[in-house]
Parts: sequence; C-alpha cells; structure tokens
Amino acid sequence: MKRVAVALAALAALGCSVDSGTAPTTNLVSAGEKAAVQQALALSFGSDSLFETLSAFLLPFIDQATPQAAGPGDTAKIAAFQLIVTANSITAGLSGILAWRGYRPATGTVDSVFLVVGGGSSPPLSDSLSASNQFDTPGVGTAWVIAQAPDTTVQTWRARAGAFNVQSASFGRGDSFVQGGLNWTRSRGMLQGDTHLTAALVPDSSSTVTASFSFPGGVNAVLLQFTTAP
Repeated sequence: MKRVAVALAALAALGCSVDSGTAPTTNLVSAGEKAAVQQALALSFGSDSLFETLSAFLLPFIDQATPQAAGPGDTAKIAAFQLIVTANSITAGLSGILAWRGYRPATGTVDSVFLVVGGGSSPPLSDSLSASNQFDTPGVGTAWVIAQAPDTTVQTWRARAGAFNVQSASFGRGDSFVQGGLNWTRSRGMLQGDTHLTAALVPDSSSTVTASFSFPGGVNAVLLQFTTAP
C-alpha cells in the first residue's frame, strides 16, 4: 500500500495538465466546485473504507463533468468513472457516476451529491442497486444521495433499490507512466448509460428519496488503470 500511495501522489502531480493523446478537454470543473463536492462526500462518509478507496484512487482525477438539465432553472453536472486493477494475472473493475447540483461559491458547498458505483468495467453492464457493499461484483451496485446545507451539515441516503446501466464507454489513448512498481494509465473519454434509484435515510431509514439520470449521448468520463510493473 505504501508504493500505491507514492504512485497516487505522482499521478496526482500529473493533474489535468498532461493530456497528450487523450480525449479533448471539455466541461472543466473549477477547483472550488471540485473541493465542495469532495467536502460533502467526506462529511457524509467519514472514515468509511469505501470512501477512502474512492477518494484515493478516483475522486481527485474527476476534473470534467457534463451539464444536464435537472428541472426548471436547475442544472446537474455528471462525471463518469471506471477503475481497472490487474494484479497477479487477475483483473477486476468497477464503474460509476458522480453527479451534483446547486454549487454555492459563497459557502463552498453543494446542494446535492449523487454517487453510484457498480461492478464491472466492460459494457454493456446492468447492476442492481441496493445497500450491499459488494459493488466490485458484476451485476451488483450501490449508491448514495447526500444533501448539504449552506452551513456544511449533511444528510445521507443509501440505495435500497434501482439500477445502473452502462451501454458503452470509449476513451482516448491516455497518459501512462511507471511509479512505485506499478504501471499507471489515465484516460479521458465518454460513457453512455442511465441510472435510477430509491434511497433510505441513514441510519434510521425514516424517509426515502428518488433520483434518476439518463445520458444516452454520453457524459465526460475518466478511466484509471493500474497493473503490477514487470
């Protein structure tokens, strides 16, 4: 894990400034908006091991998101991601989307955040959403809805039903390097699919919320791959 941490730091240093051969840079997310989304997630998840994994391996590299109308006068931003890990000749992957709306620059907060994670990385994919943590298993997924007030306090709902579907995904050649004994590649591209979910309040399940996103034309996506270096 130490060498993984070193490699992640090096990859983060790459940032979004090195993009030779990747998909075009579009729909960039400002540093303040990105920080607000990550803050809401951190306040919701705390020390949860899943969030720590996503926070280390994926969230820092989500710097593009596709705007989508979410009702009269409301716009959501959607970013898709895929993570593929190959170690000891075994390959595993996951796919998901991160969406949010209502960014407030004055307070550095967002009104709502939606995180959907499903198993598998080779479309077509169809994952049933529930409160299960077995999101790394094809056909199984989970999701969260986070509501944040301007004072930064959050409420969290966890998926109880729904689905996450990925019809296709395409990425550019990507940027690769070897660091910490691992081969890393980050690519940008597009992912097509849809999701709908019903989620219950954590921890007491006293209320439920619903959410849905459909993006048949594709949304900005990032693919992160790493393998053990020869």
